[in-house]
Amino acid sequence: MLKEVWSFFKNPTYLNEDYQLKEKTTIFFKLVLLIVAFSLMLGLLMQSISMLVGFENESHAVVEMFEKYSALMILFLAVIAAPVLEELLFRAPLALFKESKFFKYAFYISVFLFGLVHIGNFGEIDGYYWLIPVLVAPQASAGIFLGFIRTKLGLVWSMLLHAAHNLILIGPFIVMKTLDIPFE
Repeated sequence: MLKEVWSFFKNPTYLNEDYQLKEKTTIFFKLVLLIVAFSLMLGLLMQSISMLVGFENESHAVVEMFEKYSALMILFLAVIAAPVLEELLFRAPLALFKESKFFKYAFYISVFLFGLVHIGNFGEIDGYYWLIPVLVAPQASAGIFLGFIRTKLGLVWSMLLHAAHNLILIGPFIVMKTLDIPFE
């Protein structure tokens, strides 16, 4: 599956293939594993590079969200609202280009913008603007997988993949918050 995603990334085309539900589900779960693995690996790399260069992110949006909202509200925001809204904003418009020679550019722009919009998670980055590509690499990577599944299976599947990704990554912290276990 990774080879197929890589091939798509190198030359994006609107796939929209017809699969049975069992095949779609198999593709979905393979992509869940890949998107989470890439997010974790790139997240660790991002953290390592940030620490190495002395970038301290004291006001990350996710940390602030956990301080401000209940576990149920975080679950709603991260696993329902964000996936639906972000997929409508970044992946739904790809359908407008499915028959166009500009689809490739629309896909790359959607990945770039999806990554870039997440720079807002990091609060103040004064003096570290050069670090932006590293900081948003996990989200840009996720954008590639989300764009792939969106064009291969449809928009609802990209929303589901996005939701599963977010749930897996923040789910343990939601459980900790629910059980009142400190994160530090």
